[in-house]
Order: sequence, then structure tokens, then C-alpha cells
Amino acid sequence: MVACGMPLYFLEILTSQYAGKGTWRVWDICPLFRGLGITFLIVNLILAVYYMMRKAWTIEYIVASCSIELPWTSCGNKWNTPGCVQSGNLVTNAYPAYNSSNVTMRVNESANSVSLGGNDTSLVYMSSVEEFWNYKILDISSGIDDIGELNWKYLLYILACHVIVWLSLIKSIQSIGKMMYITTITPVVLTIILWIRALTLPGATAGMSYFITPDFTRLAKSEVWIEAAFMAFYTLGPAWGGLAMYGSHNRFSDNCYRDAVISTVLTASYGLFNGLVTFSVIGVLSHESGIPLDKVITSGGFSLGFVAFPQAITYFPFPQVWAFIFFLVLLLPGLDAQTVMMEPILCVIEENFPKTIGKRRIPLLTGLTVITFIMGIPFASQAGVYMFQLLDWYAGTWTILLVAVTEAIVFSWVYGGDRLSRDVSLMLGRRLPLFVRVTTAFVTPTALTFLVLVSVFKYKPPTYGTYVYPGYAQIIGWCFALVSLVPFFIYMAWLVKRQRGSLKERFVSLLKPSTEWGPADENSVPVYRASERTYTRSFKRLAWFNLTGRGGFDKFATEVGVDIPEMYAMNRDGRV
Repeated sequence: MVACGMPLYFLEILTSQYAGKGTWRVWDICPLFRGLGITFLIVNLILAVYYMMRKAWTIEYIVASCSIELPWTSCGNKWNTPGCVQSGNLVTNAYPAYNSSNVTMRVNESANSVSLGGNDTSLVYMSSVEEFWNYKILDISSGIDDIGELNWKYLLYILACHVIVWLSLIKSIQSIGKMMYITTITPVVLTIILWIRALTLPGATAGMSYFITPDFTRLAKSEVWIEAAFMAFYTLGPAWGGLAMYGSHNRFSDNCYRDAVISTVLTASYGLFNGLVTFSVIGVLSHESGIPLDKVITSGGFSLGFVAFPQAITYFPFPQVWAFIFFLVLLLPGLDAQTVMMEPILCVIEENFPKTIGKRRIPLLTGLTVITFIMGIPFASQAGVYMFQLLDWYAGTWTILLVAVTEAIVFSWVYGGDRLSRDVSLMLGRRLPLFVRVTTAFVTPTALTFLVLVSVFKYKPPTYGTYVYPGYAQIIGWCFALVSLVPFFIYMAWLVKRQRGSLKERFVSLLKPSTEWGPADENSVPVYRASERTYTRSFKRLAWFNLTGRGGFDKFATEVGVDIPEMYAMNRDGRV
């Protein structure tokens, strides 16, 4: 998060704030890579479609939490099987090994049972909390090719969430900001309340101790770093297009570097705090069930919140209250994230068609909402979780890392760290920070390229429990992984074709900032244009600047007789 996420976070905000341009127009900085705007549109559209299903599952848990008895704590419900074991007597893995004939189910080793397979139809056991997840919430089918029935209740939940997001996006950044006061602050307060309650129960401190005790041998495993990179970009937000949209609304002189540092610190801190809360609750579960901590923590991914936590909450007094709070904590940030996915899509379309569609925000937003709702209907079927897992595996993983590598190269080596340093000087009265300059130029592209290569070589097809996706499903998954990248290269080829001159001249022209690029502040425009006319660059000079911070546009500042702080003060006061 610090070495790769924060520098790109800062530079995405910086460039869009500097030019006052959003997710599409910000690529005037380097027109050859303008197709990244299309990539942002497609990636966010895919996630906006399938990730809404998670909110429907969460709402169903909230509704269930209002029952007199939590329905996942007993086995006397219509969805339970003869192998149901009341919650607390059996702890199972979160991912089910399930098919419609009950042929294969994953069971817990502590129950002295084994995984059954083939044609063995012997009775197998599963905890009531997991049966609630599999057979009530998911109503899971035998596989991705067994669509089953639509859950009309989930469609209503999804529709309600779309309406909330629609209302939050009516006035773009103004309405989004008001929504985020609720969706950002409320979960923090509720998480603190949940943590305080967990601390009053035995086992909580043991769980937290387990969480903060490091196992440094895990750092030698590439999978840890790959997941860390994915999660850094998921949680902080660079390489998704949303930050450019936000930056375009900032004032020219806003201290975006301070914002980037604060955002990174708060995001990392809240993530660590969430881990502390999670393991305090799991510690309670371990103490009450008598199962060691390393055996309790068997679920992972998105299922952790839907299986391990509901089971742990059953040990709390008044579990309905705590279950309601917990799932509300899951729901609100999800709605927050949905707005961040939708707004870049709108931004790209509005900046592409500023005189037509761009002036009709409400019809555009309404049409996009209807489209995403219709595309999300299959996920409300009995095979929805298989589709969810498939897209989650392919759609937002390698694409985001590749975009991040591309951005780092464009910022540091195409537009150049020297130009960025000049721009920061005009905006903030300081040079490009040493840490950002070095990490973006050297550390970020090297580390992320290595992780991409390792993840490709160690690629494993997705599974859901013991269910293995058929070959055609994996092909579909790869199509979703590539669908956001292929248009980028097609648009790049189209741009090169329509340019004049030799092939080299076309590329050189498209790698330079366009004539529309420049500072949004009128006082800074003369300095920008004069410095561009007088500055000569070579790759050697750029590499030296990225490494040492020497050279660059400092020579221009010396020639006109002002230093960097003075130039900033002149621009701020309109004395250029």
C-alpha cells in the first residue's frame, strides 16, 4: 500500500487536479494511452454489475437478524438437511463442497468425518450456519451450468440498492460527498461498538494476540505479496479511474499530497483495526467452541463475513442486535464502493460527449442504472454465486495491476518525473517528493511487473469448494479478463493510424502531451508554456532526475530568476 498504492494515488489525484480533467480527458497528458479511459469504464461496469449481488446477500442477513431466533442457529428449518448439526457443535469450512445430489460435501476434521466423493451418498454433516448460507441464502445449484430459479426477493434488494446509488449520483461529487458521511463514518462507529462488545467476552484477547503475532516465513511466499498488491489497489483505489474523477473536482492549489498520505494512513490503519476486531470475534468463537484458533479460521474471501462471523455472533448475548450491526457494517461501505464504480463510467461518457449526452446527467445515469440492473439479473439465480466467484477471479485482478504498471511508466518515464515536479511546484510550492519520485519510477513498475508474471505462472483455475469450473467457464473468465484490455490496444492502433508522418513520428507525437493539456489555473499557463518551449530532454537526463531529483525544470526557474517557492507564490498571487 505504501510502496505502490500511495504514490499512484497521489499522482492520479495530482494530474487530474492539475489539468481539471476527469477519467477520460486526463489522458491528454499522453494521448497514446487515452484508451485506458475505456479500460476504466469496462472494469468498473463489470464490477458494478456483479458486486451488487453481495449487497443482496447482506440485506437478507439483515432481515434474518430481525427474527426472534437467528435462523442459522438451529436445524429445524425447511432448508436444513438430515446432516445438519446445530451451530456450535460443528465448525466447517466456508466454501461448500456441494452438488444437487448431496454427493460431495466438505465436513470438519474435528468431527472425525471425511470428504465424501464419487457416488458415495452416505450422510455427511454440515453446521447449521453453513447450511443457512448454502441452502437458504445462496440456494446453490449443482454448478454454473445449472441456472435454476431466480430469487425475486434478491432482485428487489438489488433494485433498492440501485435506487440509493442513483440518488447519490444525481449531483455527482456533491451528492456523493453527502452519502459518504454516512457510509464512511457509520461503519467505523459500529465496528468500534462490535469490538467493545467482543472485548467483554472470553477469548477475544487470545484472538487479537494471534492476529498481531507475525509469521515471517509467510513473507517468502509469492501468494502473500500477490494478494497484498491486489488488496492495496482494491482498498486504496488507484488504477480504477475513480481518483482521477475526484481529483478533477479539486481546487488547483489543494494539498493533494497531504490528502494522499492521510488517506493511505487511515486506510491502512482501519484495515489493521478491522483485522483486530475480526480476530477478537474469532477468538470468542474459538473459546466457546473449544476449537483451536488455527482450526477455526478455515474460511476465506467473501465467505468469511457470511459464515464465520454469523456463527461467532451466536455466542453473544442478544445476538440479533450484534448480527444486525455487523451486516449493516458490511452493507454501507458496499454502497459507498458502488458509487465509486459508477461515477467513473459516467465521467468517461460525459467527457466523450460533452455537448450531447454529457449535458443530460439524469437520463444518462438512469440508463446506466437500468443496464447494470438488467445485466445483474443472472446473479440472482441459484448459480449466481458461481458466476460471482468466476468474475471476481478474473475481472479485477491482473487488469488492475497491468494498468498500475502502465500508469507508473507513463507518469515517470513518458510524461516524466521532471514535468511532474514542475507541476507540483506550481500547485503546492514544493518539488515532487523523493519517495514518490523513486517508487513510481523504479519500485512500483518493477515490483508489480514481477507479481504479474509470478501470478500468471502460478495461475490456478477457480474452484468453489470441491466444485471445479468446466473448461468453457474458464474461457469465459479469461474473456472477461481481456475484454477491458483489448479495446485499449484497438484504440491505440486507431490513434496511430489517424496520425500523419512516419510510424516513429506518429508515436513521438502521441507520446507528447496534447495541445489541450495544461494547468487549470490561468496564472500558471504562461509558466507551463514557457518551460515547455525552453526545456530539452533526453532519456539520460530524465533517468538522472528520477534517481536524484537534480536537473529537470530547475534550470528554467534559474533562467527566469526565481526559485520554486517564489514561482509558486507568484502564481498564487497572480504576479506571473
